[in-house]
Amino acid sequence: MKFNITNGWLLPLIFFQIPFLPAYAYADNHPIDSSVTPYVIVDSFSYSETVSIKSAFDSWKGDSFESGEHQWTSNWFEVGAQYQHWGIGLLQRYDYSLTFSQQTAEFYWLVANKKNLAEGKKYLLDLQVNAIHSNGLRLSFNDSLTDTFNYRLGLSYLQANYMLEGQLQGDVTTVNQSDYDYSASVDYAYTEDNLFDRQVNKPKGQGFSLDFMFDYQLTPVLNWQLQVRDLFARLYWKNSPYTQGTSSSDRKEYDENGYVSIDPILKGYEGTRDVYVQKLDPKWYSKINYQINDFYDLQGQLRYQYDHALYALGTNYKINESFQLGGSYWPINKALELSLNYRHMKLLLTANALNSSRLQTLWLSFSYGL
Repeated sequence: MKFNITNGWLLPLIFFQIPFLPAYAYADNHPIDSSVTPYVIVDSFSYSETVSIKSAFDSWKGDSFESGEHQWTSNWFEVGAQYQHWGIGLLQRYDYSLTFSQQTAEFYWLVANKKNLAEGKKYLLDLQVNAIHSNGLRLSFNDSLTDTFNYRLGLSYLQANYMLEGQLQGDVTTVNQSDYDYSASVDYAYTEDNLFDRQVNKPKGQGFSLDFMFDYQLTPVLNWQLQVRDLFARLYWKNSPYTQGTSSSDRKEYDENGYVSIDPILKGYEGTRDVYVQKLDPKWYSKINYQINDFYDLQGQLRYQYDHALYALGTNYKINESFQLGGSYWPINKALELSLNYRHMKLLLTANALNSSRLQTLWLSFSYGL
């Protein structure tokens, strides 16, 4: 059965880009510069509840598995320049999201690694996917409403050459330790059909995305930052291929050890839509800092995307006006975060393990010039 319709989880070979580094840019309260200032933003946040990121690259193959329902990577790379209130940058994005039931994750991992199946066990399948590769141009505007409230608006024009969006639902019943029967309904749009190997003309997509952030000094010791990306985000695909129907395990083969391999049979429709609209889910990030004294502050962070929330608690130490070190802990994904701010350079690393076979959270962020 070609269950890996996302080739593991569609994690790109390179993961660079930005989720939320612009929030740090306002913390220094730099005045508006009258000259043209170049900037770079690089960031990648990858998260897998079930298997390591390394295993995700290899279609979930590996002995380590934890129950879970989410797997995603959000990536952004931007190079541009700022002049007074305005900024313009070249943008590249890689965004992937998989949401699935725990039974789906367990069954897929067992089959991917050819583990023994419990005879007569039934699994309910439920999988949603949304993925896109895009490039574009981002125009931003930043200003202050008051001395304590700064904000930035961004509008991105995106051109895309890869997408996958849809769902699979059904059930599986195991026959014995190495065989199973399944039936599932599928409904998905794509540029490449990795499930049934349908040969199609790849469509091109274009659209837009809005982002917004603010930095609000609530009191002399309390600061609140909020950012939302893809507040409104739509990609429009012309002549977009799609598949709707049911798939079954009627066509089976077996390897030398007797483990089943299924070439799925589709009953339904394969066609093209004149225009397909792909929506990107908003990604929220919030941070609150409480100043204890001239050197230390306490920090709380909240990230919400793909219907899943992660939070962190930490502290920052201000060595001088130009240099700050920070550390936080993300308890849900058991990840440690270290950050360094030096003048116009921001660097952040978050990970739950040093061993690649156990690494399930990785956030790499770097910015310069903001």
